[in-house]
Amino acid sequence: MTGDLLEHAFTAGEFARRRDSTLALAVAVGATGVLAFGENRSGLAVTYLTGWPVTRTAYYRLTDSDSTLWVQFHNHVASARRTAVAADVRDIDAMSTEHVLDGHPILATLGSVPPAVRARAVARGVELVAIDAAHAQLRAVKSREEQQALRLGAEASDAGAEALIDACRPGARDWDLFAAARDAYTRLGARDHICYLSVTDMHHPDRDVPAQVPEGRVLSPSSVVTFELSAAVSAEYPGQILRTVTLGEPTEEYRRMHDVAMSARDSVRSCVRAGASARDLVDASCGIEQAGLTTTDDLFHGLGMGYLEPIGTSASRVPAHVPAGELKAGMAIVVQPNVTRRDHTAGVQTGEMIIVTQDGFEDIHRVAEGLVSR
Repeated sequence: MTGDLLEHAFTAGEFARRRDSTLALAVAVGATGVLAFGENRSGLAVTYLTGWPVTRTAYYRLTDSDSTLWVQFHNHVASARRTAVAADVRDIDAMSTEHVLDGHPILATLGSVPPAVRARAVARGVELVAIDAAHAQLRAVKSREEQQALRLGAEASDAGAEALIDACRPGARDWDLFAAARDAYTRLGARDHICYLSVTDMHHPDRDVPAQVPEGRVLSPSSVVTFELSAAVSAEYPGQILRTVTLGEPTEEYRRMHDVAMSARDSVRSCVRAGASARDLVDASCGIEQAGLTTTDDLFHGLGMGYLEPIGTSASRVPAHVPAGELKAGMAIVVQPNVTRRDHTAGVQTGEMIIVTQDGFEDIHRVAEGLVSR
């Protein structure tokens, strides 16, 4: 960190670790190389292996002797060359699909394979084997450098959350809340990941979970705001914080829902440690159903270079997602009980990201917990 600016750069050794681990997955399926694809700000594997936050179309080829990134739009190439680590960056218009596949009878793939590449592979007799599931498991456990990137993401997310909370006043629009949050973390050197929020009236609520896009809602003296906010200093390594804000004293119903949510949050967090069964975290949330309530959002999920396992829902959530396996030290998990009415017309949000340790967890967020009343 320099002054008030949050900064983070992964080392060449970190990228070498990622590439070696990815190539090992390719070898395990008989492949001699990896093709990773991304498009329109989506392409986790490309970012994971090169550091390039995909803008438009991007192809990446990795072998024991080759690391080549093709980027769409010639005016994006210069930035990609400054950003991508240990990769030969080229204009995608100069790329030949034949050249991408040349010399490889079997290639492992990450991301959605473009139809033209798949068709050419069939014509050339090249077998494409998806390794996305195994790669997601690889990304679930974070290295020390990745954990530090998440801590900085949490710091930026906290700044955005505090600014959003401060902007909650009668007459403000949901757009104003977005602007306040984004201004706060952008000034720290962080970038957008997500900012979802909901505005409704505590006495006549009509929604139970934050929306993914603003709807022009205006806050009144009896509004309740729920939000889920993530900002990242390093692309795809955000923090995540969820809170509920009431304008004025909360109604008895909202206070009760939030009390149940906090109890579920604390119960789930008490189970977190390396070696714990992910299913135990679901079982720890049973108080939600015992209170006659339910959820809409996931109860918890992995995050950081993807939306990752373990992913669990409360017992009554439909559709349900029952996680398997055990927690591992280095996993980053967001515990986020979104407790709601059974008819899904009212709900609260609370929670934040934690990092699993051998004997518990590290809480990387600093915003005060609990219901916020303004």
